[in-house]
Amino acid sequence: MLPQAVPPHAFALEDGALRGASFRRERSGLALRELHSVALPAGTLAGGPLGGTIGDAETLGRAVADLVHRFAAPPKHASLVLPDLWARALAVELGALPERAELRTEVLRFRLKKLVPFRVDELRVAAAPIVPVAGQEDPIRALVLYAAEGVCAAFESAFDAAGVALGQITNATLARLGAVAHAADGDQLLAFAAVEPGGFTLVFARAGEPVVWRQKSFGDRLDEGERAPLLAAELRLTRTFLDERMGGQAPTSVVLAAPPGIQAFWTEILEGGLEVPVVPLAASDLPLAGAIGAADARELAALVGAASREVV
Repeated sequence: MLPQAVPPHAFALEDGALRGASFRRERSGLALRELHSVALPAGTLAGGPLGGTIGDAETLGRAVADLVHRFAAPPKHASLVLPDLWARALAVELGALPERAELRTEVLRFRLKKLVPFRVDELRVAAAPIVPVAGQEDPIRALVLYAAEGVCAAFESAFDAAGVALGQITNATLARLGAVAHAADGDQLLAFAAVEPGGFTLVFARAGEPVVWRQKSFGDRLDEGERAPLLAAELRLTRTFLDERMGGQAPTSVVLAAPPGIQAFWTEILEGGLEVPVVPLAASDLPLAGAIGAADARELAALVGAASREVV
C-alpha cells in the first residue's frame, strides 16, 4: 500500500494555548493558509504528569469550538500535537510486535509496566519499529509513544463536537522532527533537541526515523547553575551510547527548539556535551512554500510536521 498524506490541518497544545493551522500542499512544500490560537482559561487542564486530568471539559469544548470556527473553512479532519511530557516516547526492545492491534497493545503495556511510573492500563500506546543497534538483546527495537487515555479521549470528544475528527495524536518532538527531517541526507544522522518548561527531549534520526531517543523531566526546582552538571552528565551518557551502540556515528550539528530566553543556556550545554555546533530551529528548516508572516518557527514546526506526515 502506498503512503497516504494526512489532511493538511493540525492543532497543537503548548504553553497554555491551543493553536491551529491550515495548509495547502504545493510542489515546493506546504503553504500556510490560516493560523489561529486561543488561550485556555486557567483550570481547563489540570497539568501534572501526562497532563493529569481535564479540569473542565466544558471549557475545553468551548475553546476548541472557538478555535475551529475561526477558520474560514473549518477543517473536518486534522492532527493533534500534545506536549512531549503529555505524550512521551521511549525506545524499547521487544521479542515481537504483533500486527493485530489488541495483541500489540497488550505486548506494549506489558513491556511498559517495567519501564514507566504510570498505570499502563490507563495509557494509550502506539509503537513503530526502528533500526537495531549494536548489542541489543531482543530482535525488535521500537519507539513507543504513550499518553493518558483520558486526556486523548477528552480532546477527541471536544474536537468531534466541533466537527473535527482527529486522525492522529502525536507529540511535539516527533512532529517537529517530521518537519525538519526533509533537509537531512539519507545517511546523515540528524540531531534535534526540544525544551519545554517541564523537561527536554533529544532525538537522533536517520531518514526521518528516530534512532536514539532521550527524554528527561525536570521534577525539581533547580536553577540553571545547578541543572547544568546534571545535563552534562546525561549528554556524556548519550555520547557513550552513540560510540558503543552506533559505531561512533555523530551528527554534524544539533537543531534546537527552545524559547528565546533559554536558547543561550541550552546552546552552551548541548555544544559542550555533544561537541557539535547547535543551531536554532528556523523557518528555513521547514518544508514551507511561501512566507509565514509573523508566525514563530518553533511553534509552527509542530503544526507543519503533523500536517506533512504520510501514513500507510
